[in-house]
Amino acid sequence: MLPFLISTAIAIAASSTVTVTLPADRSDGNVLGRVRVFILRGACRPGASPPITSCGDDQDTAQVFGEDTPAGGLAPGASVKITADSLGYPYISLLNLEDGEYCMQADLNLYEVFVRGDGVNVTLPTTCVSPGGGDGAYGLPPGTLYSKPKTVTLHVDAEVALSLTELADPHPSSPGCSGKGADTEWIKTVRVTSKLLSAFWGKPIVLEACVLLPFGFNEHPNAKYPLAIAHGHYSATFNPGGRFDPTPPSANLTGYAFVDQQYANWLYGNWTSAEGPFKGARALMVTINHPVPFFDDSYAVDSVNVGPYGSAIMTELLPAIEGQYRGLGAGWARGVMGGSTGGWESFAVQVLYPDDFNYAAVACPDPIGFTSYTTVNIYEAKNAYFYDAPFKRTARPGQRDHYSGTAVIPGTSIPTYGSPYGQTTATVEEMNRREIVLGPRSRSCGQWDIWEAVFGPRGEDGYPKRLWCKDPRDTTCEYGAIDPQVAQYWKEHFDMTDKLKREWAHGLGAKLSGKLHVFVGASDTFFLTNAVMDLQDWATNATLDPPFGGEIVIGAHDGRGYEHCFNGFLPDGTIAPNAITRELYVTKFVPRMAERWAASAPKGADMEWHSY
Repeated sequence: MLPFLISTAIAIAASSTVTVTLPADRSDGNVLGRVRVFILRGACRPGASPPITSCGDDQDTAQVFGEDTPAGGLAPGASVKITADSLGYPYISLLNLEDGEYCMQADLNLYEVFVRGDGVNVTLPTTCVSPGGGDGAYGLPPGTLYSKPKTVTLHVDAEVALSLTELADPHPSSPGCSGKGADTEWIKTVRVTSKLLSAFWGKPIVLEACVLLPFGFNEHPNAKYPLAIAHGHYSATFNPGGRFDPTPPSANLTGYAFVDQQYANWLYGNWTSAEGPFKGARALMVTINHPVPFFDDSYAVDSVNVGPYGSAIMTELLPAIEGQYRGLGAGWARGVMGGSTGGWESFAVQVLYPDDFNYAAVACPDPIGFTSYTTVNIYEAKNAYFYDAPFKRTARPGQRDHYSGTAVIPGTSIPTYGSPYGQTTATVEEMNRREIVLGPRSRSCGQWDIWEAVFGPRGEDGYPKRLWCKDPRDTTCEYGAIDPQVAQYWKEHFDMTDKLKREWAHGLGAKLSGKLHVFVGASDTFFLTNAVMDLQDWATNATLDPPFGGEIVIGAHDGRGYEHCFNGFLPDGTIAPNAITRELYVTKFVPRMAERWAASAPKGADMEWHSY
């Protein structure tokens, strides 16, 4: 039994179990994957839909336990048992649950064996996304098996039986880039079967781009256009940070849904106008879908665990987009933008491909340097979960307050600010333990797991090598202890701030000066402020040669720091809530990019895009 973190009165005996069974009448053979049991307090609500965590409790606080199926898969009629030795979150063991009434539901997240071209065979989630989903929020990937919610009463020696009788649609319909299924006059779809990625993963891998054509595209048949990429989470529809929709908000929309539709319609009106913010800034506006078995997004770089996504995007997808829709196809006429995951990608691809992009708008980026990997200095700290101290054990915070990007005044559709009080809502330990429960070996489809998959080396078992000891049951290492050799690998390959420091004076600075524009809230929910401040400490040094030349803005209003995900103020400098600015990525940054493109254009370049 687990000795770690049992902090409440023991109410269930060690013999208590939750048995999850695959029905015997299934005819399609064994099923490989991860069985998870989700638990809420109280009776199941009538009409509860899967997963039950969508019915009120935050998915980050609902109780969950997990176990893998046997290596050969779960046979029809066979079961997986959750026992007192099964790892859980937030309670670490079934032993922690008090007697009482609970709602339980199980799912089986599908795995498959990938026979990779690098000679490694790994068993990973079949997918972390759904074609009908968006923005990284997927309750049930296609084909997931699950049980009906069941109200149970737990007591000493309780035995609970759940049956995986239900099936998530294995082939959900996609709204497509336009949101209407087929392409429209303005929004087009480009798909490329990547030779590089298909060779790596041992199966066909398709890269998808959603392309918004500029105003006047058909009326100027000889014009060629710059390219702006909005990086970010997977979204079946075109959503670069502010949707594009000709439909005004209807009277029955309320709250943030009204705000979102209002700005989507506003972007449509401006983008399709001869006047307004995009006059002289006509460009191809692109979003990219590149999910991987670890996450809903590859992070757009080359990685030993995830594959050559950077090379595939640069050499296979971008030429296809620019070739099909008259792109200029030159580094001086490209820019990148994005927030959070997309912010890290925008920063990284600008740094890693300095000649291929000419402006990076980087909002609330994932850690761009690992002296502040959220709240952990991976090079100096000994333990990721607890601050180093001789006589006390203080947990490192991993999340504070909440996301403020959709906040409105209660009962209205008026955007408002969050309340950054700095309250810790999750620790680094809790966030990582939840992921290992949802899927060990970096298979949770979660945030910390994809960071390890992208940034880290490959382990001897073929899976991403852990930066620190993540399983409290592992007796070979101290829980939370950082592996300095893995940390060094991270530093050499993906610490972007360290790369700038090493190479700035040796040619990289000459290529990047003036291109990096970084924004983060002073109270970012996930402590992403810290790594940006580390960058700022170096970038603002007056002796830097050449000078940084871009901008670093750490946002605050009325003395209060912005939460996630601050991307600067309004285009005219007016201070506004994240709930507004998150809708304005295109409106804010494409005109700024156009100014730099025009100023950087080589003699004789096609500038028709800038003439109307």
